[in-house]
Amino acid sequence: MKRTNLAPVLSATALLIAMQAAHAGPQAQVVCSYSRTLGDDAIMMYGMPDHAMLHDFFGNTRTDAHSTGESLREHEATTCDNKADGSAYWAPSLRLPDGTVVKPAYQKTYYQAWNVDTYPLHPFPPGLSLLAGDHHGTAPNSRITFLCGNGKGYTNKTGEVCGLRKAKDAVQFNIGILFPNCWDGVNLKPVHGQPNAIYDTNGQCPSAFPVKIPTVNMNVAYVLPGITSLDTSKVQLSLDPVMHGDEREERWGSLYTAHADFMSGWQEDAARFMTERCMNLGMDCGTNVPFGYSPAKANVWLSSLEPRATQPAPQALLVQDNWKNGGRTKNSETLTLVKFKIPPLPAGQDTSTFKYSVRIYGGKVEKNGADQIFFYPTSNNWDPATVTWRTRPACNYNSDAILYLNASREYRMVNVDKAVRKALAEGKTEISWYIGGDRQGNHYQFEPAPSRESLILMLTGFKTTPEI
Repeated sequence: MKRTNLAPVLSATALLIAMQAAHAGPQAQVVCSYSRTLGDDAIMMYGMPDHAMLHDFFGNTRTDAHSTGESLREHEATTCDNKADGSAYWAPSLRLPDGTVVKPAYQKTYYQAWNVDTYPLHPFPPGLSLLAGDHHGTAPNSRITFLCGNGKGYTNKTGEVCGLRKAKDAVQFNIGILFPNCWDGVNLKPVHGQPNAIYDTNGQCPSAFPVKIPTVNMNVAYVLPGITSLDTSKVQLSLDPVMHGDEREERWGSLYTAHADFMSGWQEDAARFMTERCMNLGMDCGTNVPFGYSPAKANVWLSSLEPRATQPAPQALLVQDNWKNGGRTKNSETLTLVKFKIPPLPAGQDTSTFKYSVRIYGGKVEKNGADQIFFYPTSNNWDPATVTWRTRPACNYNSDAILYLNASREYRMVNVDKAVRKALAEGKTEISWYIGGDRQGNHYQFEPAPSRESLILMLTGFKTTPEI
């Protein structure tokens, strides 16, 4: 069965290769270990097990010829380090010049974007399926790159001879596949002869494919300890077999047939956060894409200097505290009061690998070095429209968390896992804190709930997936 060619063979473009190799824009990343090899393809040969080329699968552990967006969400187990990513990734199996079919060690995918200020991203819709590369390729493709792990850099041409990598323990060879990032907004899957996504032009999508999504930049790594060199012109990739009834006659093509498939199984909160709360803000998410999250439900700052004042819509959240020269009861004090809905822990998963954190944006006002501020627990019984210093809920000044920060205005992460789990164990669905100053009299400012940089309570699930 023929495969749709979504990435036409183009002349080598050094700029594009450089962008793939060293992306400078906002991005997120996941590392997924190898799962299994099957002759399945849930996009172009749906419902036809063992009739497709040999594919190496990563990510969702239940991916097969019958996979759909719904089945990925029903079975969330993944080989990826970020548990919010239940996506399925697959690429054709690789055969060495001596005929040995080898398993990849892992794949690392970067979710990337260009020119988000002018052309912002939209979240992946659940189950969106994408193709990249050309099953029938015979020449270099600017969307496909090859890398020997011995320091010679990226290329889109075969013929390089890979030597031992720096550690001298193995030959490492990577194939990079850049997926299209402009979706038509209608079709979750491509069909033969009709793509559902194409590539942008300088970050802009055409009118027929208007929905800009994160660029999936998938890099498959093969770590080969049994050899000392690898001629990439002699490496082959699996092609669709010739079927004799139920018997397969395998076929193989050159590296120019490199391609890959992606079916999104990201948690919807995670997909939304990646675009709206991270990459569209120009932020590098790294691995901090949460399984679930809640923006601050309410926040207000309260000052002992204005004991009857309310601040229902603060322009900034203020913090200042001074325990010197008579202590806090003798000095003025400004506290920020913040409340979150708690993102629930996932059912049926090992919750010990999940952690609750608060993301907060701001910094110290004074430029006299870094100091600690404190997250003090309090009740949820307050309303930002009416609460004043005099009517504020109690604060015992025994902190749940400490944040060490300087005058740089940037995103900060605060570990509040123990406190949130205690609240959950008590049957609570919300949690509140006072944010208190460094007790030295310095001032701090943070962005409030309605802002783009709102405080967020995040639930992340992360496990170590070794890059061999």
